[in-house]
Amino acid sequence: MGKVKTAIPGLDELIEGGYVEYDVILVTGGPGSGKTTFGVQYLVEGARTFNEPGVLVCMEETPSRIIRDMWRFGWELEKLISQKKLKIIYANPFTYTRFVKTLQDTPGNVIAARKNIGDLFEQIQIEVESIQAKRIFIDSITSLKISPDQSEVRHMISEFIKNLEFLDCTTVLSSEIQGEQSFNVEEYLCSGVIRLHVFRVEGNRVKAIEILKMRGVKHDETLH
Repeated sequence: MGKVKTAIPGLDELIEGGYVEYDVILVTGGPGSGKTTFGVQYLVEGARTFNEPGVLVCMEETPSRIIRDMWRFGWELEKLISQKKLKIIYANPFTYTRFVKTLQDTPGNVIAARKNIGDLFEQIQIEVESIQAKRIFIDSITSLKISPDQSEVRHMISEFIKNLEFLDCTTVLSSEIQGEQSFNVEEYLCSGVIRLHVFRVEGNRVKAIEILKMRGVKHDETLH
């Protein structure tokens, strides 16, 4: 059983050295818990430390916004794009028209995906093959669940996750929760679930990480 090191400080020690290769891992948490940063760091460390190219799928924030925000960590996503170590797919159908205007200001190769979920998977597959990617981060799948038919949502997400497992990549998905006790359907479907918490302690915001599930791995079960 192969392992994929995340190189995220402190995480690999909690999960016996890394994610199980080719698994789909969910990172979930409330607003401001750090899900996007967590997932982008997984791609950046993969590219810089292990020479493993990655694909970033933006389903809410525009790529230009993420590229800008990651600068404060010293992560030069444009450089990784130019080195063919990163591809970005923009997959938010609700803001596609507005985003077209920012393409000319966004360095590198940003692909605007089509609206259908099957088309999105096809686009991911194309970009994975184009740079021989080993890592994928999809931020986030919450927007895929906007439907009154919850049985259809479960089926769609289930098929999407199953398809991702055939890409020979180790994938991280992010998903937002509305409360600490809520539980999303994708948490049942993914091989691993990491929850990022934000607590208020004496007027200060304190962040913590918890490994809720990691199949095939003896993982730490305490809050860190």
